[in-house]
Amino acid sequence: MWNKQSAIILLMMSCGAEALIGRTQSVGIKGVLTCGNQPASRVLVKLYDDDRGRIDTDDLMAKGYTDSRGYFQLVGHSDEFTTIDPKLNIYTNCEKGLSCTRKITYTIPDAYISSGTKPARILDMGRHNLAVRVKGETIMYKYIFIALTSLFCATEALIGRTQSAGVRGVLMCGNRPASNVLVKLYDNDRGLDRDDLMAKGHTDSSGYFQLVGHTDEFTTIDPKLNIYTDCNDHLPCQRKITFYIPKAYVSQGKQPSRIADIGTVNLAFKRKGESRDCFH
Repeated sequence: MWNKQSAIILLMMSCGAEALIGRTQSVGIKGVLTCGNQPASRVLVKLYDDDRGRIDTDDLMAKGYTDSRGYFQLVGHSDEFTTIDPKLNIYTNCEKGLSCTRKITYTIPDAYISSGTKPARILDMGRHNLAVRVKGETIMYKYIFIALTSLFCATEALIGRTQSAGVRGVLMCGNRPASNVLVKLYDNDRGLDRDDLMAKGHTDSSGYFQLVGHTDEFTTIDPKLNIYTDCNDHLPCQRKITFYIPKAYVSQGKQPSRIADIGTVNLAFKRKGESRDCFH
């Protein structure tokens, strides 16, 4: 009888301790970062449990730097009452002429969370080109100066000048190629008028796509890529993920001199700044 009572007491104490400190959960992530065509080495990466504005602050689970190849792997754990909300923060200076640091955040799917201090599997985010900006990323700066452009010649002021851009990449949904995903290349007019559609298409059976397009504008165009996906999503309409293509990839004329490669993008990630689109 005493042994049975002791077991019950120990079980109650164990449950009480878990109620006080939460349960241990873990997650891991790896990937390769590039800056244009070069490996992005010594880039700071941090793995957090996102407490989403609750009473406590985000819990740092792990941090590190990319190696000479741009490769990183982070594994960490945290104690929480509810399921953790892991996220990866990338801090980069991959942008010419900008002295401040960009912060890019990726939310890791719940399917990759494990019980205990070691995750059962590591999420591979693939290869990410930091030269391509992601909608929703944060620029960590105090102030920037904006230079105004000079006047154009009379002809150019009437019709603008023909400019082009191109983008390619591979889309994944977890460990599977994301085939038949709608992708569109726009010139982002930033609220002045409607964005100009430059090209559109779908990924092939391997998740690969390439878009090339052109438009006429007075100032240098601001090309962006919109991806419309149902990956890791069961809600109506589609998730819309936007990548901004650097101006270095904008060319004069109807054919771009080079194509921006966004690398391998895993759509299983939820990205800060993504939206939902029903009409596209």
